[in-house]
Formats: sequence, structure tokens, C-alpha cells
Amino acid sequence: MSAGSGPAAPHPRWRLTVGQTGAVIVGIVTVAAGIVSGHADAVVMGLPLLILAAWAWDRRPRAASGEQAMDAAPSAPTTVELIGDRTPRDGALGYRLRLDAAPGVEAVQLRVLELGVRPRVHVVASSPGRPVEFRGRVRTPHSGPQRVVAIEWRLVASGGAFLSDIDGPVSFDRTITPAFAPIGALPLPRRLTGMTGSHDSSRPGDGGDFHDIDRFRPGDRLRRIDWKTTARLARDPGELYVRRTRAQADATVFVIIDSADDVGENVDTWAVFNPVESGTTSLDVTRSAASSIAAGYLRQGDRVALTDLAVPGRVVRPGAGTRHLDRLLRSIAATAPSGAQRTTRRAPLVTPGAAVFLLSTFLDDHPAVAALQFAASGHRVIAVDVLPPARTDTLTTERRIAHRLIMMDRANRLTALARGGVELLPWGLDVIDAEREAMLLSLSRPRQQRAGAVR
Repeated sequence: MSAGSGPAAPHPRWRLTVGQTGAVIVGIVTVAAGIVSGHADAVVMGLPLLILAAWAWDRRPRAASGEQAMDAAPSAPTTVELIGDRTPRDGALGYRLRLDAAPGVEAVQLRVLELGVRPRVHVVASSPGRPVEFRGRVRTPHSGPQRVVAIEWRLVASGGAFLSDIDGPVSFDRTITPAFAPIGALPLPRRLTGMTGSHDSSRPGDGGDFHDIDRFRPGDRLRRIDWKTTARLARDPGELYVRRTRAQADATVFVIIDSADDVGENVDTWAVFNPVESGTTSLDVTRSAASSIAAGYLRQGDRVALTDLAVPGRVVRPGAGTRHLDRLLRSIAATAPSGAQRTTRRAPLVTPGAAVFLLSTFLDDHPAVAALQFAASGHRVIAVDVLPPARTDTLTTERRIAHRLIMMDRANRLTALARGGVELLPWGLDVIDAEREAMLLSLSRPRQQRAGAVR
């Protein structure tokens, strides 16, 4: 698949190199000065420079017919095609540039800008009748959308005497799917919804575990009659007792992502992001955690929605099924840092009774305020902490102090969340899978059991 390609384009305008242009200027000035001053030696010194420039101009690239110069009428357009891998292999994406150069082109100068690497210049020789090809591989240390490579080029002719104008760039972008693991235990909202599902609700109905034994009422099914209990408890003729079970229902879960910023392990890159030196970033963790949570709930038949705290219009409505999972995973993978200003304090709209997973670094007040608003509205809120463990060994003393103050402020927010009824779930790189599973299992227990375990 062609990730970036240029359609047929006219030949570039050819020009003298900087050295040749300088030679023409110096030659003209020297000859003119010699003629004005009457010094023949100055004229003799300037003539070779003009002769050399005229010889180089005479050797400029010609059209295939030899009738017109390439800068006057193009004969065979230059076509460029950039093809990239669809998925990474061994943590890298391969790409191939194919350039069909016009006759007379001897080499192609490429300026290659790969993800996280400083621009590099390559010169590739051109053979008559054969396209110029250039290959490379780019490391992709992060998930999400990213520009993998961008390439500019210019053509070289007449032994380097002529260079074309810079053309391009062509580029290709990729959205790297985050890796995620299945989750065994999943917390449920305080109130289940729907007339069917995979969880036992608090109301009586069909399909669930034992609820109680009660007198037969109109509407109860005859097959529910418990004859042993009836024989033991019935006092009046015709009095019957039935076994009632719990109705099955499903859960509605909102996964809310905070894409306002993207900070990495290396605190030194927080101000100026560097994809190579940053290490794993908060959005890398967010994409992986959100994918795991969404896939876990959808696989057990629940309904999942997705919204972005920083971009209110970015919403995937609640749904279930395999197609909805694919839709969610694509939307999560495409999440990029928005850098949105916190101009509003209104939390996104959430279905009544839904459980809310709010994924954020909690480095500012807005996500904490939103979590407390959800909790005050009666939702079960689980704040997922996605801040990677910090590396501060390269920080200056001033930046280390600033980072310490930021983390103290963040710790105060997390404490306020816990006091406001918000449950905390760390999901950083320093949390091993077994520890995370244990925390999820604890959150999945009924509220009375968790309270008893705390005491």
C-alpha cells in the first residue's frame, strides 16, 4: 500500500551550484574592473571563470530529444512513491522510496526525517532506465498516531554542476495499535441496567442465582413451584410457594480518557517532547489500559462507551458486540495529545447508573473535579492513574524541585479523590500484572465485603 506518493510532476528548474554562481559573479566583476582600469592582467584572471561557467551551463541536462533544455520543457515527469509497512515488526516499521528520475539525472539527494531522529542527507546514484530506490526502518516506541518518515529530494546532474530545487516532502503516517492484556475480574456499577445480561441484578426474575422463596402470585410460572416447601409451609388450601431467582442484567461502563497532555518517564522531556528519549508516556499507558478495560467488559456482554475529557466532541456511544469493540479499539488507538485548554469545568454526560473509569495523570485539577462530580451524581467512579514512574536523574536542581512540588500537589488530589468516594486504580509501569489483577479483584467484590476487609 502506498502510504505517500507524488503524482506526475514537471521537471524541476535546474540551476548553477553556489560555487558556479560565485565564479560567474567574481569573473564578471574582475573583467569589468580590468576593462575600466585598463589592466589586462585582471581581464585575463576573470576570463577563465566565465569560460568555466559557460562550459557548465552548456552541459546542463537536456531533454530526451535534445531539442530543449529541461528547465524549458520537461520530457519525462519525475514520479515519487513512498511505501510503508502496515504493522511494526520487531518494534520497527520498514519503508521504501521509489523515484523515477528523468534522463540526464545522475543522482538524487534525499533529506530523510524519521520519527524521533534528526534529519539525515543521503545521495543515491541514478542509473539510466532504472528507478532510484531507498529503504529504511524506523523504530516505533509508542502507540497511537504518528508520522513515521518524511522525505524531501532534489536531483543532481552534470557531475554535481547542476542541482534542482528541493521538492516534496512525501510522507506516511501510521496509527500503532496498543498492546493490551485480558482482565480477569471487572468491577460492576452499583446499579445494573437492561432486561437481560450476564450479571445477577437485585430484582427477581429468570436466569440468575437463588433469590428467595415466596407465595405464589399471579404472573409466577408454574414450573417455579417448590412442592417440598409448599407441603411444609402451606396453611390454607391452594396456597403455593415458588422459588424465585435473580434477574440477569448488564453493566454500562464509560471509559473516559484525558488526552490534554502526554508526559513520559523522562521528566526532562515534559517541556519539549522527544519520542526517543521520553520512554513510555502517559498516553501509551492510557491507550493500553483503555483497550484492556473496554475489551474485558465487552467480552462478558456489557455495554461500553468512550469519551475524551479534553475533547468533548470525541465520543463513542454505548454499545456491545464485536463490531463495537473494533470501533472502540480504533478510536482508542487514534487518541493523540490534544493540548486543549481547560476552558470548561462541565463533566461529560454519562448514562445514569453507569460505572466510570477516568484515565488521567491527575497533574491538574480538571480530571479530579470531573471524577468528584461523577461520584456526587451517584456513579461508581474508578480513577485510573496512568502516570509512568518518573526518571529525574538528568534534571537540574531547579527542575527537580519543581517536579517535587508538582507531585506533592498531585498526591493531594488523589487523597481528595479517595475521601470523595472515588476508588483508585494504579496502572503504571511500576504495577505488575499480578498486583493489578489483585486490585481489580478487590474492586470487584461487593461493597460490604470490601469495607469489612478494610476494617
